[in-house]
Amino acid sequence: MDKLVDWIRAGQIDAAIRYTEDKLAELPETPFHKVIGKDLLHLQPILGQFLNSFYKAMKEEEELEIKAMLCEMNAFTVNYEHWFIDLFAYETVEEEDTLNWLAEFDGQSEKSMSITGFEALQEANREYMKTEGYRDDNLRAACELHEYLVILRLYQLFKQTVTQHKNRAAWAGIPMFVSAHDYEDLIFVVMN
Repeated sequence: MDKLVDWIRAGQIDAAIRYTEDKLAELPETPFHKVIGKDLLHLQPILGQFLNSFYKAMKEEEELEIKAMLCEMNAFTVNYEHWFIDLFAYETVEEEDTLNWLAEFDGQSEKSMSITGFEALQEANREYMKTEGYRDDNLRAACELHEYLVILRLYQLFKQTVTQHKNRAAWAGIPMFVSAHDYEDLIFVVMN
């Protein structure tokens, strides 16, 4: 876990993905192994549009001077029916070491962006919860590693989308905090 946090803070998302996939591959096969080699990059155009619409709405309708954004995935392991992202806007940026200020947002997306492409993992989570798979040490370890991989793939998606829009979209030039609900200790900050 410490290694992952270090790579995330350093922006070395691909290294973190490789390491976590290797760790998962070492375990006996489970439904969670379907995450290996799968990414969310097919969502780049949709995410770009979602970020554009949100930024425009916050600037024009809410008249916010956006200094940072938080992009949060829902609590996906227990909400396996629908995986999605919500956006939050901030007019001030506090110290990055103390992220408690992220709870006090100035604007929030009215709609969520659905995450697609990981339906097999949603089913694996449903089965895991319904059958109390957490009682099995191997399944529990595989589930934990898959959780990290889902989050890391989300970071990869945001990092590449921001890079793609650099110098073309105002939101690509502000700090973007990316996380999944209940994983606040793994927040990734995308900055260009």
